[in-house]
Amino acid sequence: MTTGKDTTIPEGIYSPVPTFFKNDANYSLDIETQIKHAKMLNSSGINGLVVAGSMGEASHLTRDERNVLFKSIREAIPDTNFKIIAGVPPLNIQDTIADIESASEAHADYSIVLVPGYFGPALTSQQGIIDYFVTIAEKLPLPIIIYNYPGVSNNVDIKIETFEKLLLHPKIVGVKLTHFNLDKYTLLTGNTALNKINNFRSFTGLGQVLVPSLSIGAFGAIDGLSGIFPKCMLKIFSLYKDKEYEKAAELQYLVTKVDQMIMELNLVGVKYALNVAYGFGEVLTGRPPLNIEADMNIWKKHENAFNSLLRMERTL
Repeated sequence: MTTGKDTTIPEGIYSPVPTFFKNDANYSLDIETQIKHAKMLNSSGINGLVVAGSMGEASHLTRDERNVLFKSIREAIPDTNFKIIAGVPPLNIQDTIADIESASEAHADYSIVLVPGYFGPALTSQQGIIDYFVTIAEKLPLPIIIYNYPGVSNNVDIKIETFEKLLLHPKIVGVKLTHFNLDKYTLLTGNTALNKINNFRSFTGLGQVLVPSLSIGAFGAIDGLSGIFPKCMLKIFSLYKDKEYEKAAELQYLVTKVDQMIMELNLVGVKYALNVAYGFGEVLTGRPPLNIEADMNIWKKHENAFNSLLRMERTL
């Protein structure tokens, strides 16, 4: 079974971007800031964006709003080498298919779909996960990146044996691994013969382990910190590819220190940091129930590391 075109995800660094809102009662979309941020990342060399993913509050946006984001960014950045990965909120099969069809019409290149985990690991079978993704993939115009994030999927995780079956489908082209199970990374990325099938590619979802992930065969990162420090993340990637491992490790250390702030403050920390570094954003929170401000005690704990990395970013 073939798709008729190359759907391989280019290696590199991809930024899951927050959704910016205006300071009004409805938290309406701030498209102007969204485009400014996207253009900044594009000019920095980032390979593409995850738009309306978990960082972008997919579950707090309507389908129409998500499509406005995809379409607006693509119109602002028509370069097809700059990939738009469409986020999909946790949905049933039929609505997921409808969501991705709409994203395709709005000119997204890929879709990223979270592992369904509402009922937890006791009831969610590995065969059920296979059936879910294959059923979706059979009916979609866009290739799928699996979003393996047990922390938000009620601890439902994909086993290696399940991946080995899923990646046989030509529309299932990659995975974002947002966990620290490096043994699973290794078993998935290290099987080079298996990964040649349909050019399936694995990416870490955690920039703080980019170097370790690259060392065992990952193709890059889909990481929230790259939305703030794109040049630093790209520099780690290029240093590693150029076999300058010591320099890559030194920069990885700085990135990992700042990523501790992201781990604690999550998307509100990213929004606050983007405002501090670039002046982006009218509203530095999410939509309700995430309309909370960043904890300044946590911010101050990481501020020195943040400023050090920001100085590095400005030299690149």
